[in-house]
Amino acid sequence: MRHDFNHKAETFDSPKNIFLANLVYQAIEKQVDLLSDKEILDFGGGTGLLALPLAKQAKSVTLVDISEKMLEQARLKAEQQEIKNIQFLEQNLLAKPLEQEFDLIVVCRVLHHMPDLDESLSLFHQHLRENGQLLLADFTKTEANHHGFDLAELEKQLIEHGFSSVHSQILYSAEDLFQGNYSELFLTVAQKSGSLSTVVG
Repeated sequence: MRHDFNHKAETFDSPKNIFLANLVYQAIEKQVDLLSDKEILDFGGGTGLLALPLAKQAKSVTLVDISEKMLEQARLKAEQQEIKNIQFLEQNLLAKPLEQEFDLIVVCRVLHHMPDLDESLSLFHQHLRENGQLLLADFTKTEANHHGFDLAELEKQLIEHGFSSVHSQILYSAEDLFQGNYSELFLTVAQKSGSLSTVVG
């Protein structure tokens, strides 16, 4: 996988990125019952902008990223804030999945970097406990921005991968939000249904 986020690590905590992470965190708090008993995987969690506030509320957080420098920043902040219930893994889960399942998986502004959406959704499904929730925050597709997501399409793919109770909301929209263009930041929530035994071929 690419390591092109290493050079962004020290400047990643910009006011804009902090603001967007806080919006997502507040939305997750509203969506999830009892964060205090949840084991959470933050997939591609970078400098911990979402993982650290979640760790303060959750049972535990595992932050996985492929950028060593991003993880260094996250580790430093966790030490400064004396957050102990978080672990950091530099690992590409597509190549090497974890032998572990989680109650919640959060994927914040990462999915549009993933080369294969189907492969990613299968991976998230595999790492969730039955009735666990997947929370995807990313940008919508617009005329000017083709790297975002069509929500109806994304929800359909989640259902095809064995998720249920799929719903989305727009958290924020602005000019110059994504790659210099107008976009909307969304949160999609999906549940791994216990009754469905899906075979992903």
